[in-house]
Amino acid sequence: MLTQWIEQCTVQRVSLHGGLVLNLDDYNELVISRPMRLTVPPVGGFPEEEVLIDPNNVPAPQRALLDLAGAVCTQAQCDDEGCLHLSFSRGHRIDVEPDDQATSWELYGKYHGYMACLPRGRVRVVRHDVDDEAVDPGPTVHNPGR
Repeated sequence: MLTQWIEQCTVQRVSLHGGLVLNLDDYNELVISRPMRLTVPPVGGFPEEEVLIDPNNVPAPQRALLDLAGAVCTQAQCDDEGCLHLSFSRGHRIDVEPDDQATSWELYGKYHGYMACLPRGRVRVVRHDVDDEAVDPGPTVHNPGR
């Protein structure tokens, strides 16, 4: 499981431009362009709820659920199949599965690099903040046969 560099970063802005765009501290941007599961925390008498959201077609009633500005990303991991798992300080969680035909998510970091889940769960990682000696010598594309 690959841990993302956006852990402990605060969400600065949330927008919907070609997907769900989360702008975070330290010049980081996460773009989710395929359907995702959003878990919202319990509020008042309402229990925790999981909602399927297509970030390319978010109906007005669902937009309020995406109010993550000011929340801290407490967990950001990608598994070997390309699934992205995010947790936030207010109790929200986002889970994104890979897509067979399109890129599911992309993470851009001005000071870190680039990471994306390509079609069929292949994960591409380009880091420019880590010395070559510190980087795992394994391939940067996971699940090439999927």
